[in-house]
Amino acid sequence: MTESSGRPSLHVVFTMDCLPPRGHQSPDGPTDWILSGRSIDGFCGIARAAGFPTTLFLTPQAAAEHTPMLEDLSGLGAELGLLVHPPSLPMGKHGHLLGRYAAASQHQLVETAASALEEVLGAQPRSVRSSMFSASDHTYPILFTLGFRQGSLSSPGRKVGKHAAEWVGAETDAHYVSPESRLLRGSIPFLELPVTTDAGQRSGGIAPDLGVENGTVDAFHRPLIEGQLERFEKECVRFRALCFHTSNRRAYYGRGERMVLALEAVLEYVEGLESRYTLVPVTLAGAHAEFRRHSPPEVSRCTIRQSRT
Repeated sequence: MTESSGRPSLHVVFTMDCLPPRGHQSPDGPTDWILSGRSIDGFCGIARAAGFPTTLFLTPQAAAEHTPMLEDLSGLGAELGLLVHPPSLPMGKHGHLLGRYAAASQHQLVETAASALEEVLGAQPRSVRSSMFSASDHTYPILFTLGFRQGSLSSPGRKVGKHAAEWVGAETDAHYVSPESRLLRGSIPFLELPVTTDAGQRSGGIAPDLGVENGTVDAFHRPLIEGQLERFEKECVRFRALCFHTSNRRAYYGRGERMVLALEAVLEYVEGLESRYTLVPVTLAGAHAEFRRHSPPEVSRCTIRQSRT
């Protein structure tokens, strides 16, 4: 799709996974709740100051601990979604992530977590992510049945069996999902917006992705993004989006802190893309609204070019 300016739209989504503090239930979580709150508030504040809303994926415990702050952030444009992290739930104490469970158990886990989050927030969450991008072919139909309408569960190219995070061959761009396979487009009107990756590469089972903490802009984010922008053009991708992710274990606070500087540098680079794109900063729910608004596809330069060949 293109805007009246002639520049293609580029939707930009910044997300954060919000886990409980480190321990048996959450080895990848923050040191404590105080630093968790500072991380969440700092991340949202830095992005908001640059004009980018944020999407927070929260465990029920994180939402309960940070309720007043989250109410303020929501009022300032942040979206509050669910992070399904089974080890922090009563029936998931043995440590498996979501995709390792059979369908019935997945349903129970998600329903329990969603109900607990709704009780804290006073509203049913509509956006969702599973910790460590864990999912199976049962996951998307279950999420849709339980009222979720958009998610960012996939990391195309990733293959980590112990996490049940196997996304080799997955769709790389925003799409509605299949009732049969987590890897395919389909008929369920649940928007999956993958974390942006270079799915053609993989190291230690992980495809390079737009984790804010993964490197410097010049050495890491810029090459990855430029490669995806080239792919959008080559493949005539209709709904173009960049999806960044991070977690509340990162220190997005304190002048001169590495993560503060990293996020500011990423935001500055993305803002610079305005010369080539009409930037559309959105939450995950906002991305779904844009996706619906532009469906069926509009005639694009790609369509015109292909018709002449």
